[in-house]
Amino acid sequence: MKFRKINEDKVQIILTVQDLEERDFRRWEFIPMSPKLQEFFHDLLERAYKECGFEVNDDSQLVVEAYPLNSDTFAIILTRIPAGSQGEIAGTIHLNGFEKDNDEDVEYLERGCKQVWCFPNMETCTQASAHIDMEAVEASTLYKYQGQYYLSITTVVNCHLDVSAVAGEYGEWTFLGQSFFQEHGQVLIPDHAVNNLAAMVRPEG
Repeated sequence: MKFRKINEDKVQIILTVQDLEERDFRRWEFIPMSPKLQEFFHDLLERAYKECGFEVNDDSQLVVEAYPLNSDTFAIILTRIPAGSQGEIAGTIHLNGFEKDNDEDVEYLERGCKQVWCFPNMETCTQASAHIDMEAVEASTLYKYQGQYYLSITTVVNCHLDVSAVAGEYGEWTFLGQSFFQEHGQVLIPDHAVNNLAAMVRPEG
């Protein structure tokens, strides 16, 4: 694991597959808002402070970007956004270009018509669904996994950005595909999840 301070507000961390294995962590466990991911980044922040003096205050925001360099090595960029700045929300996580692990039957998504969004609770998921345009959704399923709620959405062609804009206000996009949650998660609403959730808060008629 190597740390490099790019500037006062940004640090680069180079990790290998072996670094992850030593921490009992797999690439597919990079799930936004998961307790294991939060613990992993807490450890990285402590190491970043010891290695190069990079510190995130309580009133600062943090943006995390992760992308592979090759099959065995990848980089994580931690960007600190000072309080009051016009930037992304605290804890935003971007995972770019992660490909399927050879030893895991896991589908990885790019942003497009197939999307999976993570929400901390049912209420937040319901509020997001209530603001999504029903005409933009072809299919949707709600899952629960490790205490989080995952809404899988297949959008109408050319409507994925509209759905992303709304869902992103309430939850975090995850790069794991629906097949992962079908196998490992609990199905709460198998069909028309967005419609059913929205109906809980929208008045009839």
